[in-house]
Amino acid sequence: MHELHADYAAALDARDLDRWPAFFTEACSYKLQSRENFDRGLPLCILHLDSRAMLADRVYGARETIYHDPYVQCHLGGVPRLLARDPAEQGHALVTETPVLVVRTKRDAMPEILVAGRYLDRVVSTADGLRFAQRWLIFDNDLIANSIVDPA
Repeated sequence: MHELHADYAAALDARDLDRWPAFFTEACSYKLQSRENFDRGLPLCILHLDSRAMLADRVYGARETIYHDPYVQCHLGGVPRLLARDPAEQGHALVTETPVLVVRTKRDAMPEILVAGRYLDRVVSTADGLRFAQRWLIFDNDLIANSIVDPA
């Protein structure tokens, strides 16, 4: 479990975006949502992708179609906390919660906190190792940078 989280953060921090979809199962759910909407059960989120193909498309978009000031991210994650084991899921899914802070740094500016919140994950065992069947990033603040290009 810790290796999955560490590899995920290392890939994104190195901007090795081509690796990002491989951390997920083919059918998956990746979502960025405010804590307020999540807590109230509201569906509105700033990004929701529900397949590995959609993740790959997001990578293409980040690399080829979205122009922005270059920046790097630094993911600071806490220790995953096991919330439940779901035997109904193939491979017996583990449902976990992990605190996360993502810092974005541009060369000519002070670092800024991009996201403070938690991941809510559903992790399953596959032939390729542990993968995220669900990775929801629930951010604590209502406002978030209007230019989240790379995955968080």
